[in-house]
Amino acid sequence: VTTQTRHPYLDHPGPLAFAHRGGAADGLENTLTAFHRAVVAGYRYIETDVHLTADGTLVAFHDSTLDRVTDGTGRLLGIVTNRDMPLSEVRQARVAGEETVPLFEELLQTFPEVRWNVDVKSERALLPLLDLVARTGAWDRVCVGSFSEPRVARAQRLAGSRLATSLGTRGVLG
Repeated sequence: VTTQTRHPYLDHPGPLAFAHRGGAADGLENTLTAFHRAVVAGYRYIETDVHLTADGTLVAFHDSTLDRVTDGTGRLLGIVTNRDMPLSEVRQARVAGEETVPLFEELLQTFPEVRWNVDVKSERALLPLLDLVARTGAWDRVCVGSFSEPRVARAQRLAGSRLATSLGTRGVLG
């Protein structure tokens, strides 16, 4: 007989409502303001995305370029090239002309009651994310997801049962 233990991340009475990118109807997606509004509205589960800057800092940001949602332009992250930006340049951009791009560590500290569903946007960001979760003891507060099935599987192999992971694209379709 196999018994599956429910991960503490899912310890919630009833359906889990998620605020996607913090609930970004006004364009302030993945910002401290969006996340704060979601928490005030009663959300305790929030989805965000993480990328790694050229100098190794995890930021909560969806796109690989700054162009769509900030007043900045250029390639934010991904495979390291001379065009990728260090954190100092990323933080100069303003989302919707108003807010800086937050650090994921800043979100863990600012919202200790929130559980995060984190879409890891690049392979480079996975190990730094797992290191951050370990360093902050946030295993019960972070669920790792990605459209990349191999990335989710790698996260599961590296972190083991202490990390919650979401289904990948094939799992959802199944």
